Amino acid sequence: MLFVLCSLFLWSCGIEDIPFIDPIPDGYINPAMNNRAVVRIPNDSPGTTFTNFAVFYRIYVSDTLQASTTTTSVYSAINPTLASDYNFFYNNYINSTSQVNVDMDRVFQNRGYKYLTLEDPNTNIIRVLSESSLGRSLVFDFSSSRRPRMTVGNDTYVLWRSDGGGLFSPRPDRYFVNSNELSSPENINNQINADVVNKANLSDSDGRYTYAAMFIVAVGINPTSYSNIYSTPSLIHVFLLPD
Repeated sequence: MLFVLCSLFLWSCGIEDIPFIDPIPDGYINPAMNNRAVVRIPNDSPGTTFTNFAVFYRIYVSDTLQASTTTTSVYSAINPTLASDYNFFYNNYINSTSQVNVDMDRVFQNRGYKYLTLEDPNTNIIRVLSESSLGRSLVFDFSSSRRPRMTVGNDTYVLWRSDGGGLFSPRPDRYFVNSNELSSPENINNQINADVVNKANLSDSDGRYTYAAMFIVAVGINPTSYSNIYSTPSLIHVFLLPD
């Protein structure tokens, strides 16, 4: 699909223009193994309605270690809810040509997804993923040797989990790092780890791994209503969180 961030669809009567944002094509996203992905951002002119890209994520507890998560066939083994969530997005929105300007903020948050953010309080991810990211590559690195990061051009940022604007308090902290506190069923609720979903029927003796699924959308402003408009989502990868 041609990446045109701000194209116009016309009503058949020709009276009203509808701003529309195309998603990042699947071919521009290259996942590798279970810990790395490269998203190439096209260099097309964003026009007047595009503002930034946004990344939504959700963390899934699992008892299964997958060396590679580049195929969707492993999602059910990781966590059935991961497979259910992915199938929902794929069947309804990914690559859809009819779902124009759906409120993806509402869609993702209704599925338990949160906005990705950055550790540095002085660095707003909206600014990082604004027009300045066009023509660059986003490199997501979840390797076990360091805290997961995103590199944009020559700049590297440590990724942080959401706290819902203060609505919940992630434990043990906001890094994308696997731990007993992160996967503990007692902490998976709307007050603590609201960005995590458990896997049913895990015993205390089962190994506890955690995976983060991440999707990217383009965001714009409707010049008539001044409300946000969104592209359909593209899957970045399902990352294994390092210990």
